[in-house]
Amino acid sequence: MVLLIAALGGYGLYVLQAAGGFVVEVYDRPLMAINYGRAASLDFAEMDKEVMRREAAGTDRERAAIDAKIDHLGKLFNEDLAVAAARSLHDDEQGALGQIHDLVARWNELRREPWAVYSRDLGPLAAKIVERFDVLAELATGHSFVQRRRVVSDVEFFQYTSAGALLLALLLAAGITLVLGRRIIRPLREAATIADRIAAGELQAPIPSGGQDETGMLLRSMTVMQQNIREMVEREQAQRRSAQNRLAEALENSREAVVLVDAEDRIVIANSQLANFFPQLAPQLQSGMRFTEAFRQAAELVGPAASDHGWDASAGPYLPLERELPLADGRWLRISRSPLRDGGFFLLISDFSDVKEREERLTDARRAAEAASEAKGTFLANMSHELRTPLNAIIGFSEVMAGEVLGELNPSYVQYAKDIRQSGGHLLDIISSVLDLSKSEAGKLKLSDQLLDLNEIIGASVTMMRDQCARAKQTLFAVVPPEPIAVRGDAAKLRQVVLNLLSNSAKFTDAGGTITV
Repeated sequence: MVLLIAALGGYGLYVLQAAGGFVVEVYDRPLMAINYGRAASLDFAEMDKEVMRREAAGTDRERAAIDAKIDHLGKLFNEDLAVAAARSLHDDEQGALGQIHDLVARWNELRREPWAVYSRDLGPLAAKIVERFDVLAELATGHSFVQRRRVVSDVEFFQYTSAGALLLALLLAAGITLVLGRRIIRPLREAATIADRIAAGELQAPIPSGGQDETGMLLRSMTVMQQNIREMVEREQAQRRSAQNRLAEALENSREAVVLVDAEDRIVIANSQLANFFPQLAPQLQSGMRFTEAFRQAAELVGPAASDHGWDASAGPYLPLERELPLADGRWLRISRSPLRDGGFFLLISDFSDVKEREERLTDARRAAEAASEAKGTFLANMSHELRTPLNAIIGFSEVMAGEVLGELNPSYVQYAKDIRQSGGHLLDIISSVLDLSKSEAGKLKLSDQLLDLNEIIGASVTMMRDQCARAKQTLFAVVPPEPIAVRGDAAKLRQVVLNLLSNSAKFTDAGGTITV
């Protein structure tokens, strides 16, 4: 039987190799030669068309672009022609390809000559090249047809030979099957029947001992396998019982109530913690009881505020996936439902009264903080009002003195009055900033958008800081251009920024130092 299979396999391999050779000779090489010959013909046609375009081109730039395109097409033409030559099988095809190659080379030389004219020099040569391509296609097609006829004849021979070999193999196989059926197949069928009984769960099914041949060895191996399967099943059953016991113990010791409901709305598992949450419903929360009925009775134990949290006593197995519910005794329960693939669901109920209490304390603390913030805003507003009243009087009198409304004053006193006016204005801006702080905390702060002269703001800030720098034995310079520096912004905020920068500079500058703006 092995020799028969080997002979058929060897002959089949030979037929496959021959068929592969036929494909290469009939389809691969001739068809690729024809296709690449056509591709080369199309490449040349594009080159010829570009040469005619070049004669009509009006500028050197256009002619240079066309020359580059012709060179690229020439490269593609040479590649396609080389593949066609490599795939050609006959000498006359090789000759036609050689003629085409020489004619195209001559055509390329002529197109580069400045005196060449397409209608006189290149056109006739291009027509000859196209005619050679037509001859090449006719030769390749004719050779392919002849080769196909030869291959068809060879394939028919292989068909008849294969049919005869197959018929002989079938006859030999039938004879061998009859012999094997009596000596091997019948005992194996009996062994298969016993194996099916073992697979069906009859681990005690008797297995005959058998003889000393291979079938007897198989039956003895099946006896060992049966014993091993029996021991493995017993071990797995023991492990399953142990796992079930551990799971039941873990569920009983859990701080959360666990309920498993099947697709028929019956309670499968309910640990003792569930009865601790709902002691009045302990008889209804046993395995085998209907969950919907117990759920309706639980409505009596839920606090009056439960409806505000989505409690619906008629929901039953259609509970939301996550829900927080208050009980009448003040406790809070979190109920989580997880649907199962078989149609049932799993409930996890936990007491999170401590968490709820912490949330309430945090809420009270937040409300107290908001009240304190509001009181602070009220205080700042009142304080700013009390400060504005005397400050407005100081600013007003300093303006009267600086304007010499009541009579002429010493120039130094006039300058002092102006300084008092600027400092008072800055202090008024600080008071306004205090009010802005409360507005900023409330999200109501608005900045003004004005056209400002940065030189004036820097000059006023330097004037207010000059006495402080003098007391610290520091020299303060302001280098500003003569023309105004126009910027847009809030004058008070920008002045405060400059003063803060100057104040920080004075703070970190030693006595005798210089601050330059």
